[in-house]
Order: sequence, then structure tokens, then C-alpha cells
Amino acid sequence: MACGLWNSRVRGSEIQRSERLFGYFAGPCMMAMVSMGTSGNYLIQFYTDVLDISGMFLAVMPLVSRLIAGCIGLWLGRMIEETRTPHGKARPYLLLSGLLMTTAVLLYAVPNGSYRMKLVWVTISYNVFFSLIHAVYSLSHSMMVPLSSRNTEQRDSLALLSSVATSILPGALAMVGLPLLISRIGVGEQAEGAWLSVMGAISVLAVPAALMEYYFTLERVVPDSKEKAESSFRGHLAVCMRNDQWRRCMMFVLALNVANAFSGGSMIYYCNWVLGRSVAEGAVKQILVNVIGQLPMGVGVLLLWPLVGSFGKRRVTCIGFAMASVGSLAVLLSGSCMPAVLAGLIIRSFGSLPVYLLSAHQAEALDSVERETGIRADGLTASMIGFFQAIAPGAAQTMLLFGMDMLGYIAPESAAHAAEQNDAVRMFFECCFALVPMIGYAVCSLSMRAGRRNVDGGGVK
Repeated sequence: MACGLWNSRVRGSEIQRSERLFGYFAGPCMMAMVSMGTSGNYLIQFYTDVLDISGMFLAVMPLVSRLIAGCIGLWLGRMIEETRTPHGKARPYLLLSGLLMTTAVLLYAVPNGSYRMKLVWVTISYNVFFSLIHAVYSLSHSMMVPLSSRNTEQRDSLALLSSVATSILPGALAMVGLPLLISRIGVGEQAEGAWLSVMGAISVLAVPAALMEYYFTLERVVPDSKEKAESSFRGHLAVCMRNDQWRRCMMFVLALNVANAFSGGSMIYYCNWVLGRSVAEGAVKQILVNVIGQLPMGVGVLLLWPLVGSFGKRRVTCIGFAMASVGSLAVLLSGSCMPAVLAGLIIRSFGSLPVYLLSAHQAEALDSVERETGIRADGLTASMIGFFQAIAPGAAQTMLLFGMDMLGYIAPESAAHAAEQNDAVRMFFECCFALVPMIGYAVCSLSMRAGRRNVDGGGVK
């Protein structure tokens, strides 16, 4: 009875409709809402504009914390890889960490007290959430598509579905819903309670999300009894580093995370102080940037699969991210001209469509390693991706906050307060939002162009 309670509701060797709907769409979609809404860009805005935290502490703390999270993630990935249960190696961690994602609300439950007490709470809550809870969930979630099937066509469709689920609807919440809410609840010390209420309501979504993703997924890829034993992390890494496809995939993931971390982390400030002159005005600009500038990410997904079928995943990814780099350059040259910025963002967004194929590229890199060596390196690969996902936002937040502090950023007193930021601050926000992504997306394109041959597939068709 107890065993049946924890069994997957999915059966069979073929991907099922309920698995697609709940395990790879609804569940990840709701969890991404929690992650984007509570632990994304708005957390930094809460620290700077609500708690009024500044100085070297806020500049250094995210980087140190993310470094710790990245190192812990490497160990966690190895631990997940060595786990063997009747319910799989990743799914038990998926359930536990998913339910614990509700603790994201504690990031905003800062007790009233001295400034030092607030810093202590921020440090503890930030490290516990990102170094443990968020790290375990991200690792286990990233392993689900590669472990779902050896059929590349079915797996590619799951990769696309899961990527769409974790971007479009959660993006609408983070990019449209929250700016409207924040423009109403405002900033400053008096708005702290309202922020806590909003983030608490979003955090509750983690419970149904975790249950759906756990009960409606199934690990069909299990270690082969003839698989070569390779116990050390260093040994697995050495094996993977000899594989060209795996190296290119990791280069792509690193460049993509750095580009998105700088662009996403600076977007609020870019909209507020480059395109606008206050938090209230910036909220309107932010909605326009997200709704119009990101529109291709929604409608363009309908074109992605036919393009992949005609030209292959790697070629589409290479050309797409070259286009995204050109779009970022257009944004950088546009200054505060809203129509030109939106045009550049549309190009960048359309070019970024192949990001939906990331899980498919990851799965094929794992298949390539397995074909060459007989070793299944899911845990190591998830650990490396988790490491990049942890380090990139930390580095971006540290550089963003350090730059703001050094260049003289003025925190607004209220949502309507028109703080006059100097030219250096505004230029800094432009570089973070456009220049760094331009370079990062160019590296993404080159990583898919390089290589001995164009490999698209290799598993069961």
C-alpha cells in the first residue's frame, strides 16, 4: 500500500498524453512561476528598493552564495546519479525539493529589527534556498527529459513542451503580472508586507506543481547491466570532456546562462532608468518590452519544429543565436528609443527560439557519451548544468550591484519618485541588458557551428 502510494501514475514504454500534460507541462509551468516570481529579478529589487540594502554586502553575497550552491550542486548530482530506488534516481529528489520550494516565501519574510539582523536573515534564507532546495530541484528536473525515453523523436517533443511550459506562461507572470502588481504595491519600507503577501501566494503553487511532476513522469532510461563502472567524479568528467558533442553542449549552456543572467537581472533597472525615469513609468515600459519584444517566443514556437525537421537542430540553433546576437546589437545602439529597442528585441527573441531545444541537445550529448564509452553520465551533466545555472546569476547579480554601488545608483523613495540616475549608471544598465547578451549569444552560435560533424540524433527514431 505504501509502495503504491509513491508509484508513478504513468505506465508503459511509450510517452503518454497525461505524462505530457501534467508531468512535462502543467507541473514544470507552475514551478517555473514560483521560481521566476519569487527568486528571480524581483528578489534583487526587493533587497535594493524595499529593504534599502546596498554596499559591498549585497554585491558580494550573491556571488559567494552561488559559488557555494554550485559546488554543492556538483556533489548533489553525483549523489543523485548513485541513487537507486523503485521510483528512479531523480524523481524522489524531484518530489522532496519541489515541495520545499514553498519556502521561497522566507526570502521575503524579513523580520523587523536592526539593519544587521536583516542582513543575517537575508544571508541565511538566500543560502538555504539557493544552495540546497533550488539546487536539488533544478538538478532533478533537468534530468527528467534525458531519462524519459531513448526514442529521440518522443524525447525531443518532451524537451520542447517542457521548455515552452517553463518560459511562456511563467514569463507572462514575471514580465506582465508582477510589474503591474509592483507598480501598485510600490517600493520602500512601507511596502514590505504587501511584497510578502504576493510572494507567499505565488510560493503555494509549488505544492501542486511538485505532485504533478512527480506522479506523471517515469524514468525509462535505466543503467545497462553491461555499463562500465566509473566511480569517480573526475573519471566521469574526463570521459565526457573527450566527447566533442558534450563539450559543445556545455559551452552552449554556459554562454546562454551568462547572457540570460545579465539580461534578466538588469531588465527591471533598464526599463526603469534607461527607457523610463521612475519605477511606475518603468513598469509600463517593462510590459511593452516583454509583451512585444518577447512575442516571437510564443508564436514562433509553432515554426520551430518544422525548421528543425528541415534543417536539423544544430543548424537551426547556430543560425538562430547568430540572429539573437544581431538583435542584441540593435538594442545596444537604440539608446532610449522605444520603437528601435522593441524591433531589436523582436529579432533577439526570434533568434533565441532554439533555447527550447536545450534539453534535446543535452540528451543527445549524453547518448553520444554512452555510445562511445558505455557510461551514462546523467548525474555529472546535470551537475555541470546546475553549476553554470548557479554561478551565472550570482556573478551577474554581483557585477550589477557592484556597478550600481560604484557608479552612484539612487534608490527611489516610492514607485512614482523620478530619481535622476547619472549617464554612467544608465550606460551600465544598457551594457548589462544588451552588450553581454550580444557576446553570449554569439558564443552560443559558434558552439553549435564548431565540431567535426553535424549530429542530430543518434537514438531510437
